[in-house]
Amino acid sequence: MSRIATLDLLHPACHDRVLDLQARIELAKLPLKSYETLRSPWRQAELYARGRAKGNVQKKVTKARAWESRHQYGMAVDMVFFIGGAWTWDEPEAGAWDAYHALARGCDLWPLGFEKPHVELMWNADALKAGHLPAGYADTAFADTFEEWCERWGSHPRTEAGLVHPGAPPLRDLDRPELDDVG
Repeated sequence: MSRIATLDLLHPACHDRVLDLQARIELAKLPLKSYETLRSPWRQAELYARGRAKGNVQKKVTKARAWESRHQYGMAVDMVFFIGGAWTWDEPEAGAWDAYHALARGCDLWPLGFEKPHVELMWNADALKAGHLPAGYADTAFADTFEEWCERWGSHPRTEAGLVHPGAPPLRDLDRPELDDVG
C-alpha cells in the first residue's frame, strides 16, 4: 500500500499537536514536511519485512510489526527534510534533527531515539492493542479508515510476506453516544 502523508487521517488527539508542530517548524525555518502519517497494517507489514523476509535483502527500516506502531493508530508522524523539491534524510545543517525533536516535545509529541523523522503521541501500547484509544474520534475520517482496516485485517494473527503479525485490535472505544431505549 502507498504511504499516506495527509494530516486529515490522524487521530484527533494527535492531529492538533501535529498542526502546532508544523507551525513551530515553519517559524524555525526548518525545511521539514509530513512524509507519512496514518499507516495501514499492510504497509507496516511490508516495511517490517524489509531485511527480514526470506529473500529480502533490503535494509531494515522498522522494529514494529503491523499493529505495533503508533502509525496504525493515527498517533504518529514522520517528518522529513524537503529541499529543492526532493526528500532527503540528510540534515541541511548540523543540529536540525535535534531542533525538530525539541519542537516536537514542546507539542507533547515524542521522538524515537533510533528513528529521527518519527514523533508520536504517547499512549500505552498495551491499551492500543486492546482497542483503547484516546476518546474523541467517533465520526472522523480517522475512525472510518481505522475501523475498516481492523475489520479487513481481522482479529487473528496473520502472515504477510512470510512473517506473522498480530491481529487487529478490537473495536471497543468508539465513544459513540448512548442510544435511547424509547422506540
